[in-house]
Amino acid sequence: MSYTQRVKNELMDNRALRSRFKNQQGYGLLLFGRTFGPGSVSLATGQREVARFYTNTISRAVPLTGTITTREETSGGQSAFRVRVDAAADRRSLLNHFAMLYPEGITYELLGGDEGAAAFVGGAFLSCGSLADPEKKYHLEFAPPRPETAAVLTGILGEVGFLPKTSERRGKTIIYTHDSGQIEDLLTFISCPLMSMEVMETKILKERRNAANRAANCDNANIDKVVGAAEGQIRDIRALMGEIGLTALPEELRELAALRLENPEASLRELGAKLGLSRSGVNHRLKKIAELAAERNQIL
Repeated sequence: MSYTQRVKNELMDNRALRSRFKNQQGYGLLLFGRTFGPGSVSLATGQREVARFYTNTISRAVPLTGTITTREETSGGQSAFRVRVDAAADRRSLLNHFAMLYPEGITYELLGGDEGAAAFVGGAFLSCGSLADPEKKYHLEFAPPRPETAAVLTGILGEVGFLPKTSERRGKTIIYTHDSGQIEDLLTFISCPLMSMEVMETKILKERRNAANRAANCDNANIDKVVGAAEGQIRDIRALMGEIGLTALPEELRELAALRLENPEASLRELGAKLGLSRSGVNHRLKKIAELAAERNQIL
C-alpha cells in the first residue's frame, strides 16, 4: 500500500473528525474533486475506499433525488474510479448547501479556525493529495483541479503557518513541499499523527544510515591515505636496502625501517606505540629515511 493510500485511510478512519467537522471535510473533498459546478460534480481517484467515502459524504450532506454513479476503469493493471452526481437538482442542492455555509467564500474564520481548516485541508488531500515514500524522497503535494481552488488552498495553508511551493504541471498548479519537517507538521495538522510519526522515524533512520556511511567512507579514506603513505615509505626503505643495507643505517632508523616492512598497513601512531615513540617522532624518522633515499637517487 502506498503512503498516499495510508494517509487517506487514516483520514477516513477518523470518525471523530468526520462527526465534528463533516461540512468542512466534505467541502474540501468536493471542491477539490475533478469537477464541482452546476454542470458536473465528480471525482477521479485510484482508491475504491475514497470513491465510496465521496459518495457517502454527498449522501450525508443533502437529500438526493437522483443517483450517484461510480465507474471503475482499468489501464496498465491499475484501477481508477470515477464518481459523478447524476441529477442536476442534486448538484444544485450541493452547491447551495455549501454556499449557505460559506456565504463570504472560504476563509479561515468561516471554516472554524485551526480544527475546521485542518478538516478542510484533509478533505482536499483525499481528493487531490499525495505523499511519496519518504525512504526515497520527501514530497507531499496537492494537485487542485482548477486555478481558483489552488489559490484557496494556498491561502488557507498560509493562514495556519505552512509555506508550500507551487509549480505548473500539465496546465495545473501543483502545491508541494520537500521539507520533511513541513510534511510531518502538515500530516499532524490534518489529523494523521501515525503517518507523521512514520515519516519522522524514517527520517531518523536515514540520517543514522547516512552518518554511518559517512563515517565508513572517512575510515576508508584514512586507510587509503595510510596505505598510500606506507607504500612510499616501503619503496624508500627497499631502495636503501639494495644500496647500503639496513645495517648501515643508524640504529633508530634501522629499527623503524624493519618495523615498517613488517607492518605495511600500520599507522604512524601504531608504529610509535611499538617503539615507544610519539606519532611526530615516527614521522620525523621516516622523513630522514626518505631524505637518504632521495640522496641515493640523486647519486644514481
